[in-house]
Amino acid sequence: MTESEFQEFIITVGYRYNEKSGTAFNTFEGFHSLIVFNGKEKKYSVYLNAAPLTSSDAAEISKKTEEFKSKHKNYVTKASYKKKTVHLCIKMTVDSEVDKRELKETARFIIELCKSGKAVPICKVCSRKRKTGLYVVGRELMPICDPCITRKRRQYEHRKNIFNKKEQNMAGGLAGAVFGSALGAAIYILLYQFIPMFGTGSCIIVSLSFAGFVITGQRATKKSAVICAVISFVMFAAAEYMALVANMAILIEQAGGGIALSEAIDATNSGFGDFSFTNSVLTDILIGAVVIIIVGIIYFLKRKYTRPLKISKNVL
Repeated sequence: MTESEFQEFIITVGYRYNEKSGTAFNTFEGFHSLIVFNGKEKKYSVYLNAAPLTSSDAAEISKKTEEFKSKHKNYVTKASYKKKTVHLCIKMTVDSEVDKRELKETARFIIELCKSGKAVPICKVCSRKRKTGLYVVGRELMPICDPCITRKRRQYEHRKNIFNKKEQNMAGGLAGAVFGSALGAAIYILLYQFIPMFGTGSCIIVSLSFAGFVITGQRATKKSAVICAVISFVMFAAAEYMALVANMAILIEQAGGGIALSEAIDATNSGFGDFSFTNSVLTDILIGAVVIIIVGIIYFLKRKYTRPLKISKNVL
């Protein structure tokens, strides 16, 4: 099912579609129910933000969701009540009529929970019982009360002003990234003499590289994340080789050969003729590269000085 087909399909179960968030929504007596379509995982996720009036009501809501899952076990893959959110997942089937029936049943079940008197509608941000509207924050549709949306708008304006005042200094950022990764490489070479630490070492190098870019470049972007990752990988590969040379120099000295850098380099280079040695080094570099990519993704998702999430008007 495509996105456009989902938009047409969702109308049959009494929901409206919001294009900015790609989410369907319905409002009933102050409660906001959301349906998110995931074509890759082939499922619908249905959400309802509601707080129970008592602990026994919370247990009752959990019990009802489990009962609903047991009655629809061929289609409902998840039914839970956690952190004041009812969450139901329905797997898609080839027959769209089956999908419609299951979604209609789920919509009825959500309304039954709203009518039960066991819970009250709450704000997604503060979890308090307040009148809420539906707002798109970034790309997520959220039920938010007036005080929280006012506070979020103030935060947005503040972060936007900070973002606009900070102009990226790419040259300074590159210098900071190189210096940070070089510092991480030096730490890696030093610690490698005591314990092999290719995974941890690459993490140190890429983290210091990103930190250096943000400090001197002021603003991080998607492009800077890629640049820092590339610089970190090159620096890590060089640090791996230098660490091996340093390790070989220590072994030569311990054998009574004195300190001779040229001999250590020749011995290290000759070691690459051994398949097991080469394979071991390449494995170290591969693990380091994977760590750099993971840290880079985390950095990009949580980077500082990025454009703040926009907040839409009430979609209701």
